[in-house]
Parts: sequence; C-alpha cells; structure tokens
Amino acid sequence: MKKYLLSLGLILLLFACKDEKTTLQAGDIETAADFVAFYPEASLPFIVADTMLAKKQNDSMAIALNTFSKFIPDSIWRKDFGKTATPKFYALGRTKEKEKESYLFTAVVAGSKKVVYLATFNKENKFLQAMPILKTGFDRYTSAYGLLDSKFQITTYRETRASADEIRYKRNVYFYDRNGDNFTLIVTEPNEDIIEDVVNPIDTLPASNKFSGDYIVNEKNFVSIRDGRNASEMVFFIHFEKSGGKCNGELKGTGRFISPTVAQFVKSDNPCSLEFTFTSSKVTLKEKGGCGTYRDIQCFFSGSYPKKKASKAKKQ
Repeated sequence: MKKYLLSLGLILLLFACKDEKTTLQAGDIETAADFVAFYPEASLPFIVADTMLAKKQNDSMAIALNTFSKFIPDSIWRKDFGKTATPKFYALGRTKEKEKESYLFTAVVAGSKKVVYLATFNKENKFLQAMPILKTGFDRYTSAYGLLDSKFQITTYRETRASADEIRYKRNVYFYDRNGDNFTLIVTEPNEDIIEDVVNPIDTLPASNKFSGDYIVNEKNFVSIRDGRNASEMVFFIHFEKSGGKCNGELKGTGRFISPTVAQFVKSDNPCSLEFTFTSSKVTLKEKGGCGTYRDIQCFFSGSYPKKKASKAKKQ
C-alpha cells in the first residue's frame, strides 16, 4: 500500500511539473509563435481605456526591449517616444480572427507617456502591421479609449470638454485590410478639430531610386514612394483627406514601371488600378480602375503631389 501511494505521489508530482512548464514566461520567448502565445487570450469586444492605462501594469506581463524588437520593429513605437527613449513593454491581450490574423495589444510606457499599440500577425506568426489605438501623456483630453469589436473593426475615441455644456470628440473606425496590408479608415466623426498623425507603414524603407521620396500637399494628403525589389518596381503608400475630412482614402501596394516615367498598380483580386506619372518635381495620380474598397465613394485617387526636397547633409 505504501509503495502504491508513493508511486501515485510521484505521478502526481510529474503532472504538476508538466503543468508548470506549460505556462510560458517572458524569458522563455524564443520564436514568433512563443511571442504571440505569451499574450493572454482576450474575448471581443476588447476595450482599453485611459483609466486602465493609468494603473500600474502587471510586471509578469513585461517583455524585454531586445525580445520585443525581434518581433515588432522599433520604428513603430519610436515615432511616439523618440530615438533615445527606453520604454517598458507589457502584453495586454491577444485575439484571433478565425483562420486569419492574430491581434496583439501592447502597452508601451515611458514615464508619463503611455501608448497602446494593436499589432497584426499572420497565420505563420509573422508580423504584418501595427498602429496606436490609445495615447496618454501627449495631449489633454477628458477621456479616451481604443476598441477592437467582434467584427474586427478598430475604434479610436477621445473627447475634450470645451465648456461646461459642450463636449468635443474624435472617433475613427478602421479595419485591417489584408489585401492592401494596412489599416484603412472607414468612418470618422470629427466634431473636434484634432490633427492626428497618419501612420505611414513604408516610411523607413529605402528611398534611393530616382523617383523614390515623399510627394506632399500637406500632412493629410501625400504619396510616399520607396524602392522596390529592383529598378522596375516601386512600393507606395497613399493617404488623402478631402472635403474637410468627409472624403478619405488610403492604399499601400507595389507598382511596376511601364515606361521610364510611368508606373502602374494593378490588383489581381480587385478591380482597383492606378497610374503614376512622374516628373522631377511631382507625381500625378490617375485612378484607372475602381478603387472604392480603399476610399470613400465620392472621391478618387487622383491629382498632383509636389515632391518634397530631400534634406541635404551638412558638410563637415
């Protein structure tokens, strides 16, 4: 009997040890699959409010900077925190669209500045895109939140009190467009005049080719061109906001030069196609096929954008 009890105890201890090892610790993260699995599962809708961000983060969910940087580029958070900051990173939650992308929420904290980023990873746990959905410590407002709902639509919201009787707010709704590989704005309700940064997903890519660079009307209307895999290819990102923000469009893709000064973008699974005509000082867009998936119905990817002059390096 004693022998039986001893054996039973050893078996139970073995199972207990096995269960402990199934709990992934931050220090155990080695692969992208480990990184995604470290985030606690969350049900939808998942909301992160400024009041939650004000609380002390759970240290057991902390991720070291060198580990975080292996799977999500530093360029994502350095736009908000600068090149010299060394913030702390905390896993907040994870959810997945069936058979599609995983969505990871991360809190990044540096002193009074705090940002929650929503990142997407594909089925192979490869990083796709990320965007900030909540910021505190940057601007004054009375309340704010970020939300991912059951339709996988992303909402950013913040409000300010203009007076005792007037509340102003800014509400944007996005979705992750897997065809364009970007977050596309689909709804905006700007009764508050707020200038928000546009996330340029190709900003850090090389721009050494002849027509690579930024073509800008203003900070809300621009075309970014970056180097492709070869001289006949280019990567582009277009963002525009017309008619006082009532007509918006955004598209990221790869175009091919069909002549020395004309490039073309065509989607195999979508009627959308664009033509880019370059000169030394501007690019002119023309929508050749219907790109309604990426813009509001009453506006088009068209018009001319002057090229921003590259800053000259100072002589030593």
